[in-house]
Amino acid sequence: MKHPTIPKLYYTIREVSELFDEQQHVLRHWEREFPLLRPNKNRAGVRVYTERDLRVLRVLKVLLREQHKTIAEVRQLLANGISEELEPIANDTTIEKRYAEKRRATKVNAKLTGSADTVVLSREEAEHLLATLKRIEEFLGGSRS
Repeated sequence: MKHPTIPKLYYTIREVSELFDEQQHVLRHWEREFPLLRPNKNRAGVRVYTERDLRVLRVLKVLLREQHKTIAEVRQLLANGISEELEPIANDTTIEKRYAEKRRATKVNAKLTGSADTVVLSREEAEHLLATLKRIEEFLGGSRS
């Protein structure tokens, strides 16, 4: 059983792929393109990503996917490591949470756009949807005064 207060030290490529909503082959491609991203491999040859690697991936994800920079531009920006200017991105763990939200929303939306009149959600999806609606309601209620 996972203990919520003990941070995870190593992540597999599968876990990182899910965290950042990227295909595994894209992560491997980024390894070839950016010398700063070099996950270790365990005895079995399986990539193991550390927090350092996640920091690099956060920067790559934002620069490549959100700011639409080219690989050459990003390679140049990261030539001397993560600069002070990019540190806030590297330390922003909400990036993974944003992509997890996006994945959940996509799954729920796919269910809602089906042709059936009835939508079946898992308990976790329903609770998450209700919690999101509650936050929206609180926000709208708070902004009316």
